[in-house]
Amino acid sequence: MAQTPVRNQPLLTPPELRARLPEFYRALEQFNDGYYFESHDTLEELWRVTPPPERLLFQAVIQMAAAFVHICRGKYPGTIYLLDASATKLRQFTPERFGLDVARLLADIERARDEISALGEERFLQWDAAGVPRIRFIRTAE
Repeated sequence: MAQTPVRNQPLLTPPELRARLPEFYRALEQFNDGYYFESHDTLEELWRVTPPPERLLFQAVIQMAAAFVHICRGKYPGTIYLLDASATKLRQFTPERFGLDVARLLADIERARDEISALGEERFLQWDAAGVPRIRFIRTAE
């Protein structure tokens, strides 16, 4: 039996958020593996209970994943809108957050958006899917 979502759940504390970061990383792995819908789905529950500003980072990743679901479904306007919305949110997290190379991801999203937009609604399905952003991490010395 599916669990019913609970509205108005309390927001996570910083330690609780850190403890749930594996969900974020799992969503990023799913995206890199081409499972865009699953990536969106994995991250959505965590996004709902995450306080700002991290909430916007998670929403940006959700929107990026949803944009590529829209491409798969042939939905041009939604693709462009979601890539723009994702990029707008990601800008405030550059260059890095939680080890995620946000600056590189942002550049890749903007490149993909420009390529898709240049093709236009009539030809955007001809876009080379090899241009889907790859999520990369920055390793820091500890």
